Amino acid sequence: MYTCPSCHNLLEVDYDYSSIAESVDRQGLSSRNLRSMWRYREFLPVDRFEDVTLEEGFTPISKSTKLKAQLGLGGIYFKHEFTSPTGSFKDRGSVVLVTRAKELGFRGVSIDSSGNAAASLATYCARAGLQCNVFMPSYASASKLIQCAVADANVIKVNGTRQQTYEVANKATAKLRLFYCGFQTNSFSSEGMKTIGYEICEQFNWDPPDWIVFPVGTGSGLVGCFKGFKELKQLGWIDHLPSMVCVQPEGCAPISHAAKAGQSKAEPVEKPASIAEGLLISKPLRGAQVLSVLADSRGLAESVTEPEIEKAAKLLMSSEGLFVEPSSAVSLAGLVKLVENGRIGRDEDTVCMLTGSGLKTYSFYQKTLKEPIEVDPDADLQNVLKIAE
Repeated sequence: MYTCPSCHNLLEVDYDYSSIAESVDRQGLSSRNLRSMWRYREFLPVDRFEDVTLEEGFTPISKSTKLKAQLGLGGIYFKHEFTSPTGSFKDRGSVVLVTRAKELGFRGVSIDSSGNAAASLATYCARAGLQCNVFMPSYASASKLIQCAVADANVIKVNGTRQQTYEVANKATAKLRLFYCGFQTNSFSSEGMKTIGYEICEQFNWDPPDWIVFPVGTGSGLVGCFKGFKELKQLGWIDHLPSMVCVQPEGCAPISHAAKAGQSKAEPVEKPASIAEGLLISKPLRGAQVLSVLADSRGLAESVTEPEIEKAAKLLMSSEGLFVEPSSAVSLAGLVKLVENGRIGRDEDTVCMLTGSGLKTYSFYQKTLKEPIEVDPDADLQNVLKIAE
C-alpha cells in the first residue's frame, strides 16, 4: 500500500516519539562511534539493516571561502551527498526501501528513475540479494545506466518522458507483484532522507543554519530532511527550524512556479527539458508536500536557467573543488539568485545540498570544456612552461 485507499494521498510513517525519547537522548546519540545514518536507528522504520547497509550517511559539510570573495556570499556551506556509496543522496532512501522489502518478504523490487535512484536501488538490491527491475527514460545518462547493469538489474529503457516511464513501471509492477520503490510514492524513501536533517543538526552543534537549499525533482529529499528537523524540534533537541528552499531548472519547475504564484498545487509541465536531467519530474506527486513544507518553514522557491546551472557547476569545481552533476549545481545557482534578489541575506548561514557526483554526467562536462593542449615528449621545456602559465 503506497497511498491512502480513501483519499488516495501519499502515506507518511509515524512513530511513538515518547518511546524514542526514553531510549535515546541527544548526549547519548552524540557519543556513538557509528559514523553512518544508522546512528539514528531508533528513528528509522526498519530493523535488520546490517545485511543491506554500505555505511551510507554522515556525509561531510564544508564551508566556502572563495565564493564569499567572488560572489559576496558569506556563511555558505555545502553538504557532500555526492560522496555516498553510489555517488548520490538516493542511497539514504534506497537502503531503507530495500531493507523494508526484505522484511516484507519480497523477492524483487521495481523503480522508475532518470538514473540516480535507479543506480542506487540496483546497488542495494545486489547487496541484499533481491531482483531489481529498473525503468529508465531513454535520455538517461549512460554512466547511470551502466551502474544498474553492472549490478545485474533488469534495465528497461522507455522511449518517452519521465512521466510515461513512471506509468509503464507502475503497470508492470502491479502485474509482477513487486515492491515498488519509486521515491515519489513510497513513503519509506523519505524516512531515509530525514537523516540529512539529523546530521546537519549534529554538524552545527544542534544549532541549525538559517536556510537549507535543495535541488528538487520529486521532492523526497526536501520533504524528508524537513521531517528530520521537525522530529528533533518535537523532542526538544533543537529550538528552531531552518527555512527550506526549493530550486528547480526553468525547463521543469512545476513546484517552484506554483510556490511563487501562491498556488497549493503544482501544474504538470508538458515538455520538460534541462541539463539537470535528474530533476525532470514533470508531474511531481510530492508537489503538495513540498509546497506545504515551504509554507511551514517560511521557505522560498526559485527556478534557474541553463546558463546559470552550467556556471554554478563549473564554479563549484574551480572554486571549491566539488565535482557534481548539473542537477546538484542547481542548489548553488538558486542561492546566488536569491541572494542577488535580496531574499536571502548575504551573511546568513545556508547549506546547499550537493546531491550527485559529476562522474554521473561526464558527457555534460565533455561538451563544455576546451580541448587539452598536446605537446611532444621531447618538446622544448620553455614552450611547455609557457603553455602551463
